[in-house]
Amino acid sequence: MFRDVFLKFDGNDIITTQEKLFKNTQNTFTIEFWAKPESTREIDKESRKGISRTSGQRFAVTPVFGAIGEGNSSRAGVGVSVGTNGVSVYEHTTNHLVTTLVFETIINDWTHIAVVYVNRKSSLYINGELVKKGLRSRKNILVPSGVFGGVEPYGFYIGSLSEIRIWETARTELQIQANMSKELNGNEDGLLGYWKMNEGAEAIIHDSTNNNHNGIIEGAQWNISKGKNVPNQNMTVLFTFFVPSGGVETLNRQRFYALNGKGIKCDFLYSQSGTGLQNKIETSIFITNKDDEIKDIIEKGNYKAIVVGSDLMLLKRLRDFGYQGYLIYEIQGLGFNKEYANEFLKNHAYPIVNDYCDAILYPQTPHLIEAFETYFPNKKKFCFHNCFNTKDFNYLVKPKKSSPIIGWVGRLEDNKNWRDFLSIGAKLIKENSSIRLWMFEDNTLSISSERLAFEQKIRELNLKNHLMIYANQPHSKMAEYFSIIGDSGGFLCSTSKVEGFGYAVLEAMICRCPVLSTDSDGVRSFITHNVTGKFFELGNIDQAVEEGRELLSNTSLREDIRQKSVEHIEAHFTPDKYVENFLNMISDLENAN
Repeated sequence: MFRDVFLKFDGNDIITTQEKLFKNTQNTFTIEFWAKPESTREIDKESRKGISRTSGQRFAVTPVFGAIGEGNSSRAGVGVSVGTNGVSVYEHTTNHLVTTLVFETIINDWTHIAVVYVNRKSSLYINGELVKKGLRSRKNILVPSGVFGGVEPYGFYIGSLSEIRIWETARTELQIQANMSKELNGNEDGLLGYWKMNEGAEAIIHDSTNNNHNGIIEGAQWNISKGKNVPNQNMTVLFTFFVPSGGVETLNRQRFYALNGKGIKCDFLYSQSGTGLQNKIETSIFITNKDDEIKDIIEKGNYKAIVVGSDLMLLKRLRDFGYQGYLIYEIQGLGFNKEYANEFLKNHAYPIVNDYCDAILYPQTPHLIEAFETYFPNKKKFCFHNCFNTKDFNYLVKPKKSSPIIGWVGRLEDNKNWRDFLSIGAKLIKENSSIRLWMFEDNTLSISSERLAFEQKIRELNLKNHLMIYANQPHSKMAEYFSIIGDSGGFLCSTSKVEGFGYAVLEAMICRCPVLSTDSDGVRSFITHNVTGKFFELGNIDQAVEEGRELLSNTSLREDIRQKSVEHIEAHFTPDKYVENFLNMISDLENAN
């Protein structure tokens, strides 16, 4: 968002323009604005008739009662509800309050929203990209609303708004992208109302068109950015975790390169050794769980912040050792299912996190967001994407294999769900005996009973001659393996029950290796079904086989997925964005302190 001045809404604020309903603009129009929501909205089912839930909405644009004035019940006012959990488009008139478009996503930073109606049917664009098309309205006349912020009793917006524009035309995707981050003149063709919301100190917002649809502010407060207190980038940060292995070890290396490149020194503390130590980085890596050694490390390190990964008791130990800097509790994944996550936070994490840390950090994983919002409503929380350096880890040209390869990455444990992978592979091999299965694991983390069950399953499915197991591979080699799998005509199959983030999926995608995955929260940031990858329902082996079969046989779809997956990762998981978010987190803690 390109403005430093905007309006903040606290859940009971509205702006009413001189034209509550733009009655002459019917059925085809565009509503667009910038929003930074701070609360979830209620999620209703899409419908074309009746009355949806009548409370709990976050109406950035209020669906004004369409029959107002003349009593014309065939006319409905259109509004837009925006929360940290997505966007819904509503219509409102006599005996009619429905949402014809519902899109669930995570929104916790400034985001551009555009709702485009063409002949009574809406399309939603997020940051200039088409993400969803809605149902066609049953009402004869739809008109945009001129009230912003909400209405009693249906709900009020909580968060910030800026740069509201209403057009009497259907804007194209290119037009939205070209202008969403630019200030307009106000005399553009089709521009019906344009509220820059940059006044900063007045009780009105001015319409910058010649139509004079000025708005009266009732309650919303001006927020003027005076320049953030950017923390000293020469600071030192300590990241801790139990063992250097798997996704957290990958994350730590990725953010080391990102933060270190901006002058932020990163050290790492693990309570035990692990295979990830073979992936060398030029910094201090400590391996200890002894109190006196940890105390010595933090006293000598002069750490401005310590990010503690998952280890609740370490939070208390660090405070007991006298550490006075910022203590941030980080969760990347939490258990085998959402129920476990809720139970853990409620019965184990709550008192320790509340008493001993300054903030909570987690990726944009829906079930984590919901859980932390529920159990820690008053604790500072930071939620942003992990990063990945695609310049150093990307597609490599290697000799092409003659047979398709299906890959899998994980540990031999219940959550990684290796049993389903073997079952899926066995069924596809029955259809094509040339298929090979490659499994990449850390064999130092499995228990003996699980490995015995694994070996028994291989014999049961008669997979020995089709399966290759790669143990404890250096991270740098994985780019080669993923590239080979992708070029073979195969794919990565992720069968996890729950993923906090899913680095293996991201890494495969950036190496042009298509991914078939369970619809797990942690990979939704990467995969859009049949666009950047494929989903199947957890436990539905037949569906997984069907989707896998299409990846193996549908060349045009496969190549499209390979290209778009690379574009998506390169656009959304950059190291620079991670550094910006990390520094903003430290700045926020400093300002609060």
